[in-house]
Amino acid sequence: TGGELLRLLANHPEVKVVAVTSRKLAGKPVTTVHPHLKSIYSLNFEALSGKEVAERCDMVFNAVPHGTAMDWVPELLDAGTRVIDLSSDYRLPTDVFEKTYATKHRAPREAVFGLTELHPEVARAKLVGNPGCYPTGATLAVAPLAKAGLVERVVYDSKSGISGAGVEPTVTSHYPNMSQNIIPYKLTTHRHVPEIKQELSRLSPGIK
Repeated sequence: TGGELLRLLANHPEVKVVAVTSRKLAGKPVTTVHPHLKSIYSLNFEALSGKEVAERCDMVFNAVPHGTAMDWVPELLDAGTRVIDLSSDYRLPTDVFEKTYATKHRAPREAVFGLTELHPEVARAKLVGNPGCYPTGATLAVAPLAKAGLVERVVYDSKSGISGAGVEPTVTSHYPNMSQNIIPYKLTTHRHVPEIKQELSRLSPGIK
């Protein structure tokens, strides 16, 4: 996630990346982990506190594992910077998050769901909960129909590659096991479903 984010930000005319943080990789060049960025960045990873980050940045992209962003976001916000959180921690209402991820939310904050096509208020938000990959495509595909009241029930048949499964290898993300295969994943309990329901329900209450 971080590597792709850096690539995209490098092409944005109004963005200047001034710091990339990692406690585990502090001191190492960013390009040792993301060699495709060699001609773009000369930064090293840094181990910074939230306050130090906020002092140097107008906007912070938080790309940490689910359930850990809540340990960083409050400090960043309180220090005066704005945050776009790429984890799941601020996408859902607290009660829905806790039920979906079976995790107690340690630092609830009000956030705007980062689907800009449906939430123009993102432009002014202090905290943005960036949507998951499936909710982005699924919600935007059906949004016009939902808004027009033309659908009551939606069935999605979605496929993704293994890059969305994170950097830690598992039996279900190891390439030799996945190549040329399709493996069903949490067909009725996928944790992105609440995000899709949340957004489509705003457009068409009662949609299933």
